[in-house]
Amino acid sequence: MDSLGSSPSAVALRSIWAVLLLSAQRLIRSKFLWANLGLAAVPVAIACLWSFAPDAGSRDLGDAHALFGTLLRTLHLHIVVFFVANIFGFAVMRQELDDHTLHYLVLQPTGRWVLVLGKLVACTLLASALCVASLWIAFLVMILPRFGLEALARDLFIEGWLSALLKGSLVVILGLLAYTTIAMLMGSFFKSGLYGLLFLAWEAGLPYLPSTMKHWTIMHYLQSLLPETATIEHRIFEMLGDPAPVWMCLTVIGAVALVFTGVCTLLFQFRECLYTET
Repeated sequence: MDSLGSSPSAVALRSIWAVLLLSAQRLIRSKFLWANLGLAAVPVAIACLWSFAPDAGSRDLGDAHALFGTLLRTLHLHIVVFFVANIFGFAVMRQELDDHTLHYLVLQPTGRWVLVLGKLVACTLLASALCVASLWIAFLVMILPRFGLEALARDLFIEGWLSALLKGSLVVILGLLAYTTIAMLMGSFFKSGLYGLLFLAWEAGLPYLPSTMKHWTIMHYLQSLLPETATIEHRIFEMLGDPAPVWMCLTVIGAVALVFTGVCTLLFQFRECLYTET
């Protein structure tokens, strides 16, 4: 048992867990958590306004499903997922430099790849908890108060919305993973998060890009993975193009996460604590 506990893999796992806890605690105590909580609350607020509006009595389940599909494809993916991932990913790298605490980490007897991986897992878990909770609460708020528990149960277990919500949650997590790795690399380079404005313009411009250029956006693959029950009634994304196959979506998103994590780790290997530059 002692040999197993002191094996390199066990030591690495314990180190990753320690970095994960430390990074999560710092993010939870920071102003960035409140900013992301506000973002995650926006879809829920819209669902509340829709559900408790004076004319809510004239709406049916089809209207609720159409609104939820619109929120998922537009607000959740384009705004909430994008900004939550970029805020957490950028902050988790910049905090060590701005607070002059990087040297405490790099002097620990562990590989620097462990530090990067622990921070990535912490960001992804925390961001996933916020965004997935926002997704589910928005759906419940639109269905339960207006149509009751029986309609909610029928939607989830008969109409297939439980599967749609689970698939939507998986797409949200994959989007958070990809965007977080990019943000962590940007946080290693830049002092300001203004890069995110250009990145957002590129990702949000998906409907207006030529078909060949859509494949160079992460959003194209996230939209392709969404379940059919979440399609938009008025076809806002008419110019989305043909959805990519599932295997291609998973391959591209996984490759983006691996490449950006690898580059971030490589740069972190040679990072020096030059606080006079921050």
